[in-house]
Amino acid sequence: MKLKRKIILSIETAVDGGSISVIEGEEEIDFWKGFKEDLKAEDFLGEVSKILEKNKIEKKLIRLITVSNGPGNSTGVKIGLATARGLRTALNCELAEVSLAKAILKFVNIDGSGNAFVVLPVGKNFFVLENIELINLNALESSKKSKAFTIEKLAEKLKLLSNTQIIVDRNTLENHNYSIFNFIDASNQLTVFEENMAFIIAKNRAP
Repeated sequence: MKLKRKIILSIETAVDGGSISVIEGEEEIDFWKGFKEDLKAEDFLGEVSKILEKNKIEKKLIRLITVSNGPGNSTGVKIGLATARGLRTALNCELAEVSLAKAILKFVNIDGSGNAFVVLPVGKNFFVLENIELINLNALESSKKSKAFTIEKLAEKLKLLSNTQIIVDRNTLENHNYSIFNFIDASNQLTVFEENMAFIIAKNRAP
């Protein structure tokens, strides 16, 4: 008897143009990365269909959908959640709504206790600086609502940090020529990661 394939479809629409990842087992089959700031639900659904068709994957093979529930662009979060919930109903599959910041901390293997700050690009020269508290290796939800900052305001915020962990993706560093991170206090630990965000939430989803 032929075993039925189990596909994970992961979508992230709140950060830097959005991304899609299609995963089977431990392997990423394919991914899509967006570049438009004004992402629309119909456009994103179209990209989901394209990546599945490109890889000859029938929608009925999707067993799990993972989606970011923030932090990030609030409109993008709503688009992602609405898209994922609609697909879950249509495909009768499981759905996991995941904190992107917590998934990133797990992805880069940050542990211990204290605070960690995740920098997320949510638009042209706009960023979220998400503070996650770590207690006994567990990442807790931030108690404050995420707020988008200009690059200048982000630089001011980063200057005030000391003895903490700062996590940022490589694209953000390279897009701004590393300039906003040159002045980070030496007491901080800067961790740089590179992966598409949709893949991260799928592989590092937490209850």
